[in-house]
Amino acid sequence: MRRIFGASLALCCLLGALSLGGSAAGDIFVNGSADVLPGGIGSAYAIAGDGSTAQLGLDEVYVMTGSGLSTLQGGGEAAETPTGAPGHLSVTGSIDLPYDKVRVGLYYYDSESSLRNPTLEYANLENEVGSGYALGYYDSAREFHALGYTDERAITMAMDRNVETGGGHVGCYHILLPGTYDSFDAAQAACAQYGDGFPAYYDGVFRALVGDYDSAAAAASDAAARGIQGEAFSASAYCVVVTRTSDAKILFEFDCGSGRSLGVQPRSGGEKTETWFKGYTYNGGFEYSRRTGGKLTVVNVVDIEDYVKGVITYEMSADWPLEALKAQALCARTYVASYIGSSTYYINYGFDVTNDTYCQVYRGTNLSTAGSDRAVDETAGVYITYDGEPISAMFSSSHGGGSEDSENITGGVTPYLRGVLDPYEAAAADLNSRSSWIVSYSYSELARLVNRGGHSLGSIASVEAEHSDTGNVIGLVFTDSSGRTASFEGQSCYTLCTATIGLSSIHFTVTDTGSGFAFEGSGWGHSLGMSQYGAYAMADTYGFTYDQIVNFYYTGVELARG
Repeated sequence: MRRIFGASLALCCLLGALSLGGSAAGDIFVNGSADVLPGGIGSAYAIAGDGSTAQLGLDEVYVMTGSGLSTLQGGGEAAETPTGAPGHLSVTGSIDLPYDKVRVGLYYYDSESSLRNPTLEYANLENEVGSGYALGYYDSAREFHALGYTDERAITMAMDRNVETGGGHVGCYHILLPGTYDSFDAAQAACAQYGDGFPAYYDGVFRALVGDYDSAAAAASDAAARGIQGEAFSASAYCVVVTRTSDAKILFEFDCGSGRSLGVQPRSGGEKTETWFKGYTYNGGFEYSRRTGGKLTVVNVVDIEDYVKGVITYEMSADWPLEALKAQALCARTYVASYIGSSTYYINYGFDVTNDTYCQVYRGTNLSTAGSDRAVDETAGVYITYDGEPISAMFSSSHGGGSEDSENITGGVTPYLRGVLDPYEAAAADLNSRSSWIVSYSYSELARLVNRGGHSLGSIASVEAEHSDTGNVIGLVFTDSSGRTASFEGQSCYTLCTATIGLSSIHFTVTDTGSGFAFEGSGWGHSLGMSQYGAYAMADTYGFTYDQIVNFYYTGVELARG
């Protein structure tokens, strides 16, 4: 039987009261009268002193405190339960995705960056699960086409220049044998008499080559010395060479210009492959291209669900509650679905999303656990949609008490990214190192920061903050000792706060300390969409399910199967 404690609790029946004479065993009586709740406690609402209401759940014990309705947890401990719990979402629709694989840029940036991985002179692969590799390319439908193969378990892809790899030096000039061949095997057989011979695939044709040299003259000289009928040759600036990692022996070359990239697919006897690359293990295959004729761009081509498994444990701890992990899985899956094949920025790089914080962090299988994989498997194929399309499922570490409307962060209105007051996140404060923070500047230091935007203020005398309905700062006015002002609103205010002043979030207050200004706040991130610590608290403290978490943080959304 459900029990309710507290004199200030009022019950409102959803259905008409029945008489005592018609009651059955287990009926719940209202206020000592002959009236009963015909639908049980689940048909009643609690009304707090401030007028807020919450429908009562099943098999719970309630107490009304001065601050609202609480649920007695195990051992009689009371946990505050905010009123108006989010409703459930069912999977009610379906969406069509252009591909079932995602292209993830692992190493792709042509300049220096503290966050983006740079293009490479060479890149090693080593089987963890599997044996050897198929060599070929991925077509426009992301289906792999094998041209050749190697039984080597550790191979190195390098740009076809004179380059040093971990296994040795590779020269970009070779001896090209006469003729063309119908297959990889035929080309390999043609050069098999030479210990340094190897097959190649150039613009749709198989060729056979011998040796590697740093110049055409060296290749021609060696051909003459060895009596090889062939010409000195070097492929185009798009050519990628495959070598054996241990000694840099060339195994294969691939050059189809800018229209097609080398694909490498780990082979196995039916097991799901795992391949080491730069300290991480990945499912799926890889692509290597020299987009600008320079160093290698490295892309992981991976099934969407395997991609999600490689995201959630780098965006959320694997030992967090299952329902929080499920919510994170939906966000990760939906986020990438909104970019697959349609990213106007990264399409020029040859992939959909990056593996860093410019999209969402992805590092393969290293941190995956049975629990995190379960969260992905139990929500497999489910996406968050708005108006029938996958949403850009933004999320950040914590909001500090409330998320924000998109236009105040990005400058554009996104209907499902509406600010919501968050009564749940605080329950995870002990776990969140950014649940409380303070940043202070002297009057002159603050002026220097504000002036980076082109202003010319002197020592700051006052700071006025405009807060949104969810407690976030969406406007700031700085006034100096001469009365000059500088104003920031919406997106410019967000950029100033986070990028220039260096605050962890826009959920803060400003105080004049007598020697400067203190910014005291809570939260970490861009304040859009789901709070990860909020999801933790909703699952762990309040027992909400992943669909309720999603429904709370994203406005007007539905769930659909892809």
